[in-house]
Amino acid sequence: MQWILSFDLYGTLVDWRYSIDRFIQRLLGSEEAVHEFFRCEFTSIRSYRPYSSILSECLKHVCEVFNKAYREIYGESLVKAFSKSPPFPDTILGLNLLKDRGFKLMIISNTERRLIKVTLSGIEDLFDWVVTAEDLGVYKPDPRAFIEAYRLAEVDGLRDRVIHISAYPEYDLEPASRVGIKTILVNRYGKSWSPSFTDLVDLAENIDRALGTS
Repeated sequence: MQWILSFDLYGTLVDWRYSIDRFIQRLLGSEEAVHEFFRCEFTSIRSYRPYSSILSECLKHVCEVFNKAYREIYGESLVKAFSKSPPFPDTILGLNLLKDRGFKLMIISNTERRLIKVTLSGIEDLFDWVVTAEDLGVYKPDPRAFIEAYRLAEVDGLRDRVIHISAYPEYDLEPASRVGIKTILVNRYGKSWSPSFTDLVDLAENIDRALGTS
């Protein structure tokens, strides 16, 4: 049986926290400003509008909270920095190992097409499907994001062969589980979920354990 592995991208395969943290620290010099940004981001994805707008709006909010005059160029620069988020050191090897095993790979991401095109430059060939919130009109953790993503990829009838993989239980694994999708945690941030793997290479080398085929 051929398995389909769908992935969260930002925070699971690429290090968006590094990009945003470094940007905001340089602009505002405050770790608390970084925390405030991520609180704003999580609240803002409850209703759909372009993700680039959410990034800019949350940066504007953080600037106001920390008494920094906001400029549009700050938001534009953050969007570009976000889109250039680097892969984690294990990501490319892990993806290649999974492709070599014959898995079909998919991305379901809370972003938009123009940004994900930049992020995936040079590795886009590793994925059989790439679906963004722009395609869906809804953000994870809304369970409809998963239902519609698998429908668009024409794998909705193959849910028993799909596993969703993420570093975020709250964004991804909990809602995916609610619609009947198997899930795996890549443990980037010390969160609790089962099954769990330390990184993507660990996952690729031991995935039979999660599939129950070892």
